[in-house]
Amino acid sequence: MHSLAPAAVLPRFARFCAVALACSGVRLTPSEALQLSLRLDLVRLFNARNGLTIAQFLGGGPTALDYGLPDTQALSPYSGADLRCWERVITRAIVLYEPRLRQVRVEVTQDGARPATARVAICATATGADEAGVFRFDFDATLDDVMPRAGAGAGA
Repeated sequence: MHSLAPAAVLPRFARFCAVALACSGVRLTPSEALQLSLRLDLVRLFNARNGLTIAQFLGGGPTALDYGLPDTQALSPYSGADLRCWERVITRAIVLYEPRLRQVRVEVTQDGARPATARVAICATATGADEAGVFRFDFDATLDDVMPRAGAGAGA
């Protein structure tokens, strides 16, 4: 079973969640709706695995058929080189599969509270769907909250 961020809904039911929000009287501005959509799509992206190695993903030309991340289970939060590798993989995935985000900066660090876990912080810009124009988008999570755990299997 894949681990999703606590506030995320299963992708298959995302539309139902939007209907439920509308029925409950919760109204999202176009920018809030876009932010929610971006967060859900990043969780989906991080939970999908492609069949490429890290080297193939970073060096080749992944296509839509290669959606998701390569297997990163061998990377360690204790290694600075592995943390930089995670940054390159996540940045490439966002650039390839989330075109709404621009000026993407990804930082992967060891989580201070749980040293055996890596934490990802993403800062980017996105164009708003309303008069707000360009806005800043931030995403912060431990990688075990948004990626399948060891032994969970691969796939979307």
